[in-house]
Amino acid sequence: MRWDNLRLDDQLAAEQSPDGGETLFPAERRDVALPLIERGAVARTFDTPAFRGMTFYEVQAKSVVNRVPEASRMPFRWTINPYRGCQHACAYCLLGETPILMADGRTKPIAEVRVGDEIYGTMKSGFYRRYALTTVLAHWSTAKPGYRITLEDGTQLITSGDHRFLTERGWKHVTGAESGPMQRPFLTVNNKLMGVGGFAEPPKDSAAYRRGYLCGMVRGDGAIGHYAYPRRVGGGNQIHLFRLALADREGLKRTADYLADVGIGCREFAFSEESAVRRPMTAIRTGRRDDIRTIEYLIGWPENPTP
Repeated sequence: MRWDNLRLDDQLAAEQSPDGGETLFPAERRDVALPLIERGAVARTFDTPAFRGMTFYEVQAKSVVNRVPEASRMPFRWTINPYRGCQHACAYCLLGETPILMADGRTKPIAEVRVGDEIYGTMKSGFYRRYALTTVLAHWSTAKPGYRITLEDGTQLITSGDHRFLTERGWKHVTGAESGPMQRPFLTVNNKLMGVGGFAEPPKDSAAYRRGYLCGMVRGDGAIGHYAYPRRVGGGNQIHLFRLALADREGLKRTADYLADVGIGCREFAFSEESAVRRPMTAIRTGRRDDIRTIEYLIGWPENPTP
């Protein structure tokens, strides 16, 4: 740990945890010379059996070896950072291609998950364990022997031997033994993994998929057509219109990108402002006759649909 973020102070016997709860180090325990939380350091506790009752200090470390300040009453002058990553010193590794369930319902390979992303996890609630959103705090890679776990439905997972899975009989490691140094709960062919199950195979990003996406978007929420307005003098005025307005910016951007890939450029504009009961909506549009006809062709019902 970086001792710059931690200090000893006899004046802070009533120091509180960051969430305003009970004191971290009551006065009667000050003889152990434990450091108090300074700005920039975070204290965390976990209900994981191996770490229950322990407090972890999350601080930035620039080197493996750190000097303890001379003013400290600690009986040692150096500290060693034995691991990097989360406070568990996790050995729970997955292959980078393993899909992770994101907060928006999509999946992302764990290698592409980034700090700050929201993913689904579980948390204990009374006698039950429920799904809960959690924020990724750390992300790193390592190299170690991998084990292939094949489930009854054909799903395959490649993990480290220390990885743990939640089963109907609690958390179990991938590898272990019934006795000796490796004695610990481990997976057997009789275990059932708890979770959402295997993810459905998403559609491939093909020309047919993009046409289907545009068809759904334009027919579902868009406005497209050709209109003629009569004039008092000089005949009529022909109007060509395509417009798509959405509150979902991601869907709007994907539609604009798919149209741009076939040479149709759309202009973006604010469709409606935010109100107390409605989100803001942004729209894209084009008024070129050839663009409109191309879009009408793209969203036409195919004679021989692909899957």
